[in-house]
Amino acid sequence: MTTTLSNLIDTCYKIKVFLKVSSYELHQYEDGSYADFKVRNLNDPRSLLITAGSHLVKLFAEGDDIIVRVFESI
Repeated sequence: MTTTLSNLIDTCYKIKVFLKVSSYELHQYEDGSYADFKVRNLNDPRSLLITAGSHLVKLFAEGDDIIVRVFESI
């Protein structure tokens, strides 16, 4: 496991606690990994970005859910 992937996993745990979700999906690829969190609402996006640190965060709509995608810092 690379250092950047380990850092992503550590950060995802913090985000999982912040978002109060029970799980997330980790997608691991050789050219960069990412994690997806499904939430119904996002009350404090600023704190989410602070929790994510140097990781890129993107938000997507999927039906009634919001997908929070966090990318590995390469």
